[in-house]
Amino acid sequence: MVVDDASVLSPKHCQAESWTQRTPSQTEYWAVPACNVGGTWEIAAGLGRIAPDDRSGAYRSGVVQAKTVFKPLQTNSWGIGLTIANQSRLGGGMWGDLTVMVPVSVSLQDDRLLLHANGGLLYQNAGNRRTGTWAVGAEWAAHKRLVLTLEAYGSGHGPSYRQAGLRFNLIPDRLSFDTGIGGRLRGGEPYATFGLSFAGQVWR
Repeated sequence: MVVDDASVLSPKHCQAESWTQRTPSQTEYWAVPACNVGGTWEIAAGLGRIAPDDRSGAYRSGVVQAKTVFKPLQTNSWGIGLTIANQSRLGGGMWGDLTVMVPVSVSLQDDRLLLHANGGLLYQNAGNRRTGTWAVGAEWAAHKRLVLTLEAYGSGHGPSYRQAGLRFNLIPDRLSFDTGIGGRLRGGEPYATFGLSFAGQVWR
């Protein structure tokens, strides 16, 4: 999901996420591992490859993200956190697009339904431009292994998008597969995503 939740990995746990996103004009490939550092912060760093269909201008991008929670999300309650991320094109300097975001999550029906809302600020280094960002989403546990998702997101200076998807837990709390389809809220720019996520305790 594009929308973020107000939770972090458990202490001494790590997670590896990989996904691909296909649009009519390009294909993206991403791999982003993350670990809980010190018990309160989740640190992620990963790489992506963006390849236009015309085979011109393919490039690699890097992302670094730090996330914490001020109030952890609990069953039938709510949580709030903070995410700081920087995404930059490799070879184009250390600083790229800097995002500061506040995720808020609400648990309903004993965690069967999770609602998420994000509000933040995006600084685009290339154009020296600042804009607000937003995202809202929901996760519904249709089965103990199947979660259905729905979300919308956008920014002040760009188009808004919608996405629907599902996540299948191949190994509960360890290995999951997800897929989704999306596009502009008012039509156009369709895309599809496929991803895998693996999580577990790394050290004792």
